[in-house]
Amino acid sequence: MNSKLERLLGNLIPFLIIGITIALAIGLFIMFSYVLMWGLLIGGVLWVIYSIKNLLFSHQNRSKTPVKSKKGRIIEHNDQD
Repeated sequence: MNSKLERLLGNLIPFLIIGITIALAIGLFIMFSYVLMWGLLIGGVLWVIYSIKNLLFSHQNRSKTPVKSKKGRIIEHNDQD
C-alpha cells in the first residue's frame, strides 16, 4: 500500500503544480485587467475634464498679452567643504 501511495503522489504532484501555476496566471491576468480598466477609466475622465476646461477657459488666456519675464540675478559661490 505504501508503494502505491508513493507512486500516486509522485504522479499527482506535477499536475498539482501545473494546476496551481495555471490558476495563478489566470488570477494575475484578471488582476492586471482590472488595474488596466480602472486606469483607462480614470485617465479618460481626466482627459474629458481637461478638454472641457480648455474649451471653456482657453479664450481668456489667449486675449491677454504675454507677461515679460524679469531678469534674475545669479549668485555664484564656491562649495568647498
